[in-house]
Amino acid sequence: MTPFLQQLIEDLKEFSSELLTPGLNTSQQVVSGMVTVSNTTALLNAIDFLTALVPLLVAELQTSDSTNKLVMHYTPSPKRAVMSHRPSDYQYDSRKRLLPARWITGIPADELDIRPLRWLLFLLELQQDALEEIQARTNKYIDNSLLTQKGDSSYAQNDRATLLSMRLRLSEAQANLEHARTTLLRLVQQRFVPSATVPYPYPRSPAWTRLRMYAQQLIHPTDYLPGYLQNLLQGTVEIADTPYLYQRWCGVKLLRGFEQIGWISYDDPVGALFLGGEIQLHKKGLHISLWVEPRFVKRRAHPSGFNCKSAVETHPDYMIVTPGANGGVDAFILDPTTTIDVEIRRTKSRYIDMIEAVGMTTLAGIPVVRNPLRAWSAAPLHKSHCELDDVEGRTGTIPMHPLDWYEQPLLEWLRDIDGYALAWGKYAETHVY
Repeated sequence: MTPFLQQLIEDLKEFSSELLTPGLNTSQQVVSGMVTVSNTTALLNAIDFLTALVPLLVAELQTSDSTNKLVMHYTPSPKRAVMSHRPSDYQYDSRKRLLPARWITGIPADELDIRPLRWLLFLLELQQDALEEIQARTNKYIDNSLLTQKGDSSYAQNDRATLLSMRLRLSEAQANLEHARTTLLRLVQQRFVPSATVPYPYPRSPAWTRLRMYAQQLIHPTDYLPGYLQNLLQGTVEIADTPYLYQRWCGVKLLRGFEQIGWISYDDPVGALFLGGEIQLHKKGLHISLWVEPRFVKRRAHPSGFNCKSAVETHPDYMIVTPGANGGVDAFILDPTTTIDVEIRRTKSRYIDMIEAVGMTTLAGIPVVRNPLRAWSAAPLHKSHCELDDVEGRTGTIPMHPLDWYEQPLLEWLRDIDGYALAWGKYAETHVY
């Protein structure tokens, strides 16, 4: 693993480990001991491990850990029996002797020890509680992303299919847990409640021994996650490709930069950074929108107020929408790239001509198209200042290097947007169009 990739992982993990997950993007394999995967990935693998083990646990308990007990019966025959302690089981004979009329005999009965099963049910319900929390959050992420993934291209269709597959994966985990729980309840067929107490004596069969090895990881996953995953995932874990990790890293830095100049997000921004969507930022009674991977389709309105005019479809990485002139909106685009090639960086300027606002503005009383004001790149340059690609500053590059991070260039770029948004936002408050 390169130092560049390692730094991306560390920074993203500090913000949210969910941002390491491939999501809609391509993936790469890394050594699991070197990275903490997302809570969702860890939980789903834990559920797969536990639910796949349940049939073996049940079978081993039935064959190896049943305990021979005697069910006591009263019998008139003394054969293989003992005398009863109940006075009513005795009677006098003709000689006035008190003799036993009924005896007690024990009939062997196999009874399943449910103490291990109560503990197993406890482990299953722990995973269930964690899944419900992650399911609610992830389904919200997916719903928000589906709103921005409209389009007829193969890319749009693949993204929608991936999102639906993510939802199905969560549903499958839910179904597996429910099936495992039902298996235990049908087996016991009596009042059966979970217990957090490790059973004693503990079953010594192979599956139960394996469960004991991972029990603490299932109960306290965050404390044991790296080693646990290294065993379950055969030493590797799947994360997003480096370019997509860099894109998300730039998104985190964007949010942090906005926070430094007073713009606050009241919602969870992780879902948008992970799967795409809108992050609203607020300051002084105004709001702007940070759109993550908005998909613009030709001549089809997008919730941002913009669409694509010169291609069938396009989707910049980040677009900031602010109040604009004449009560309209304006846009600033930032499209990160891991290359430092100047010609590739300059291609990001294409968004100025490819994207336009749905509503027009006027110039000298004449309706004109409203295009994004800026379309810049972010790249891992070892510089302490931004680069301009034209004299008007409509295009350029913000240096953003994880190993040589200097926040000032980004903050200067954001302060321009800040001043523009506040000026037009306050102007719109005092004017009616």
